[in-house]
Amino acid sequence: MTNKTKEERSFLAPSRWILILLVMLLFGLGLAIRLYDITDLPLDFHPTRQLFSALKARGMYYQTLPDIPEWQRDMALNQWKTKVTVEPPLLEILAVATYRFTGENLWVARIYSIIFWLAGGVFLFSLAKELTSRDGALAALAFYLFLPYG
Repeated sequence: MTNKTKEERSFLAPSRWILILLVMLLFGLGLAIRLYDITDLPLDFHPTRQLFSALKARGMYYQTLPDIPEWQRDMALNQWKTKVTVEPPLLEILAVATYRFTGENLWVARIYSIIFWLAGGVFLFSLAKELTSRDGALAALAFYLFLPYG
């Protein structure tokens, strides 16, 4: 392990203020891309996964509602229970908790997804900066924020 005793040189961000500005710009643009048409149906990015998550969240939500018709509850529970679970339903549980306050809005889960995605960008930037340089970290962050599967 070596200590970084002198300030590393950077082509893209020669000063700390420019680095902060570029990171904020990248996060802002990445956030704007994700927020665009957030209230549309989840058919824009990996629609099968998004629709399965929406069905799971609806089933969990309808399970707790006392004032819906029994047939509607049964339908939602069947759609939820018949789908294969491939990952922990963390996002769905958060969405259901929020549905109790806001009603059933599909965009709520997208907000949580965006928050987790941005947090991942913070950690990726920190890791890439340690492993490479400021320029490498900025490139990794831009790659992560602007690719569809980022």
